[in-house]
Amino acid sequence: MQTIENSLLHVSIDENGAQMTNLISQSGSDYLKDGKTQEKITVAFPSMDEEKNWAKLLPWTVVDKGDSRISLTLIDNDESYKAFPYHFEVVLTYALEGNRINVDFYLKNNSHKEMPFSLAFVLPIIEGWTSKEAVNEIDLNKDKKQEVKFASTNFNLAVKNKQITAVMNDLKLAGGSDQDFKLTLTLS
Repeated sequence: MQTIENSLLHVSIDENGAQMTNLISQSGSDYLKDGKTQEKITVAFPSMDEEKNWAKLLPWTVVDKGDSRISLTLIDNDESYKAFPYHFEVVLTYALEGNRINVDFYLKNNSHKEMPFSLAFVLPIIEGWTSKEAVNEIDLNKDKKQEVKFASTNFNLAVKNKQITAVMNDLKLAGGSDQDFKLTLTLS
C-alpha cells in the first residue's frame, strides 16, 4: 500500500490493481468508506471482463513517488500476450493538487500492429450519496456538506447500478504510438 498526501488530502493506492483505496479529506472523512465497508476506485484495461482485465491480473510497479504523487507501471508479459497478443506499457499517475486528484493514464503500444482496447475507472457510490450528471462531469453530494466532482474530457462518464464509470470503449491505438487519458476528482 502506498500513500500520498498534501495539506488537504490523504490518498492510499494499492499496488494490486493500482486501486485507490482511501480518499481522506482534511476533516478526516474518507470518501470511500461507509461505516465498515471500504470501497475502491478500480481500473480496467484492456477490457472490463474480469478474466481479461490486465490492470487487475498483472502486477503494477511503483516507478516514481513523491509526497503528493505516485506513478505505477504495468507491462505485458508472456501470459498476457497469449490472451491479448500485444506488447504494451501503461503508466498510471495519481497526483494531488490542492483539493483535486489528477489521474493520468498513459498507454504505449509497443507492438507493430494496431491494438484494440477499452479503459475504465469504476467508483461504487456509497450509501447516502446522491449524484447529478452534467456534460463531462458528475457531482456526488452527501447531506449538502460534502461534494466530489468527477470530470474528464476524454472519458464517457455515467452513473448506473450504484456506481460511477469513466469509460472509453472500443478504442484502437496504432502500432508504436502512445496516448494520454485524464480524469480529475475534486473534493469540497
